[in-house]
Amino acid sequence: MNNEFVSYEIALKLKELGFKEQCFSFYDIEKKLYASEGYYKIGYNVLNEEVIAPLYQQVFRWFRNKYGIDFSINTIYSRYNENTSKKYSGVIDNKTVFTNVGFYDTYEEAQKECILNLISIIKNQKK
Repeated sequence: MNNEFVSYEIALKLKELGFKEQCFSFYDIEKKLYASEGYYKIGYNVLNEEVIAPLYQQVFRWFRNKYGIDFSINTIYSRYNENTSKKYSGVIDNKTVFTNVGFYDTYEEAQKECILNLISIIKNQKK
């Protein structure tokens, strides 16, 4: 189940952007992910030094609802000499910026890179 939560590094960047949704887990001061025992929220039952740990799907929904930015992760198949290989590509569309975040060997890598790109887009818009 732990692989459903974003990493500590991503959770921290989201906190800096103002992500304050209720989550099923959080990272403590030592960056340890706590197992779900209910709901966690900064200022309610999570200390300011700790970081709430959202699910990947929760983060994507937050970007879509708050900033109007959508994403998709596509599976790309290629065939060379009887061998079929599979790559994943992340695409971000916020009506003004269309970004292809690259090609990755796993869906999870593409998902992570999408979030990092979404964070970057919002930070650049705030400058």
